[in-house]
Amino acid sequence: MSDAKQSGETPSPGVVEPSAEKSTFATLAVQLFVIPLAVVLFCVALAGLFMWLTAERKGLDDYLGALRASSGEQRTRQAQYLLNYIQDSKRWQGIFDVTAQISADREQFLAKNPHAVTDIVQVFEESKGQDPKTRRYLALVLGLLGDPQAVAALREGLDDGDVETIKNCLWALGRLDDEASVPQVIELTHNDEQSVRLMAVYVLGSMKSPAAQRVLEASLNDPDELVKWNAAFGLASKGNAAAWDVLARLLDKEYVDRVTQLMPKEGRPLPENIQRYRVAAVTWAAKLDPSKATPLLEKMSTSETDLRVRNAAIQQLNNLRHK
Repeated sequence: MSDAKQSGETPSPGVVEPSAEKSTFATLAVQLFVIPLAVVLFCVALAGLFMWLTAERKGLDDYLGALRASSGEQRTRQAQYLLNYIQDSKRWQGIFDVTAQISADREQFLAKNPHAVTDIVQVFEESKGQDPKTRRYLALVLGLLGDPQAVAALREGLDDGDVETIKNCLWALGRLDDEASVPQVIELTHNDEQSVRLMAVYVLGSMKSPAAQRVLEASLNDPDELVKWNAAFGLASKGNAAAWDVLARLLDKEYVDRVTQLMPKEGRPLPENIQRYRVAAVTWAAKLDPSKATPLLEKMSTSETDLRVRNAAIQQLNNLRHK
């Protein structure tokens, strides 16, 4: 799910306005993480573009059959339709809220369509080196379905020559909690592409491996600010004090405005996504070190000009005072 991006991402992790081929999920936060928009750039098509699909009442077998029977640009479109079908299903609303109900629905969906993942993986592998757009969409489909049968193909996708496919495979493996892929994900934190490093750091933030923490600490020194921010969120979620300095800088609006203006225009986060990063930083700072966070939050509660961020600071102050 380029910022999504991760997307991404989710904000995960810069942000690019969606084109006809690129769009974002309506929900951009996973609990207290900020998703790179890179994680989601190919994750959902514009709803109006595909309204006719829902009117036809097609089922999964129809979409899979059309996918297998097509090639080239037609196969890309069919992969996009399949992604839209799964994404738009009521079962997948709130996909980022990992609740027991959604897990049960996913299991029920897969039980009714036992061949779905195998068929999608087959087309994903057949498209290697020939049809990158199809692979991008199908990697997201496999992540949404969340079936471990897809893990091997997604790991192989991390070596793809297409950057967008790599990012989407990273996101999917993160959704699958595939701890065994940690060494490959770590390797991608050194990739030349900022968006790949961003997604890799975002995924490592959810991994339990001690090696992931060490790499997140190193990523606090990444030349890209968005990578640093997501590394800090990942570390804060693990209670690692190394995240503090980056979180504290995110609370400083003047600093954030200054560094984002220095970012390349095509990779600069949209104002609403910068806001999401800062709200997340408020929450994580309060959780990570309440004594250090309190004076900063008190100052923000009266002087912060972004009202959403100020309200987040006030809420966290109230939470700390009632502990």
